Amino acid sequence: MNTVLCALCGSEQYFHLFRGKDRDWDTGDEFNVARCKKCGLVYINPRPDKEEIKKYYPSENWSRAQNKVNVEDAVISGAHWSVAIAERVEPILKLGINGKILDIGCGDGLLLYYLKQYGWDCYGVEPGEIAARYANETLGLNVLNITIDNIRYENDFFDVVNLHHVFEHLDEPLEAIRQIKSVLKSDGYLVIGVPNFNGFDSKIFGKRWVGLKLPQHLFQYTEKTLKAMVEKSGFKIESVNYKSYEAKNTMYYSESLRYVLRDWGIYPKRENNGDKIGNGSGYRESMFKKIFHLAERGVFKTMGFVFDKLKYGSTITMVAKKQYK
Repeated sequence: MNTVLCALCGSEQYFHLFRGKDRDWDTGDEFNVARCKKCGLVYINPRPDKEEIKKYYPSENWSRAQNKVNVEDAVISGAHWSVAIAERVEPILKLGINGKILDIGCGDGLLLYYLKQYGWDCYGVEPGEIAARYANETLGLNVLNITIDNIRYENDFFDVVNLHHVFEHLDEPLEAIRQIKSVLKSDGYLVIGVPNFNGFDSKIFGKRWVGLKLPQHLFQYTEKTLKAMVEKSGFKIESVNYKSYEAKNTMYYSESLRYVLRDWGIYPKRENNGDKIGNGSGYRESMFKKIFHLAERGVFKTMGFVFDKLKYGSTITMVAKKQYK
């Protein structure tokens, strides 16, 4: 574990907020979540080093790439995840341009596959070997199996660079944005989506908020700190949007509530099979699923809609334009 300075302003002074658990893999590990006294950036401190963090990214066997989903048929049939992808590309399509796009942390390439149908020239970067291979061999995409640290594209090459729920994983966010800036054209766009630490669900669930995803999420952004990070790197903010549900799924509320109930001992714990944690089994799980599905369609969705309008939504999507200087 390494003690770190604030990645935004460089200050070494911070407030301790709380200790949060690793809930994805149930290792029992806990992490300190801190807020910078100077700029307000929230981050893990101390945090795992590059080798230690690998423990929390143990397998890809749960991915769609491994399950060999027929993507084309699923897109046509309007499967749940294809609706989600359609929503994710919306801010990109709204730019009203067409050209080269780089999706960093593209997974198995579904967003790029979708954009390809609209005439985009698609490129991806994905550290997961199985997902990258699936994107290339099955979807016919151009995806490099590397991390963002190893990007070596020409300067002024892309019209858009997209990071959908990737930015909060990066250990050197300012350096990452500056690197992205170099490969963007002079009028290129950066699109970043992150969980909103200032969201209503984050406030009510606290250390049990699913958006924390400790320790994979090294940073917890608000509009203020994300904007400061992006502007400091030489971009102008074009738009900021909030969203609490995707493809009619209010996951941030329902999953956070599950965490609360598990801690109280009244919800079945998930099983860790060494690859991806399962959802448990049996009557109790089935009944809880029914209850939460009803809640998602009612209370949570209504709450999400209201708080999105008030800028307290579960996630932030920020679009920024490269500045000449």
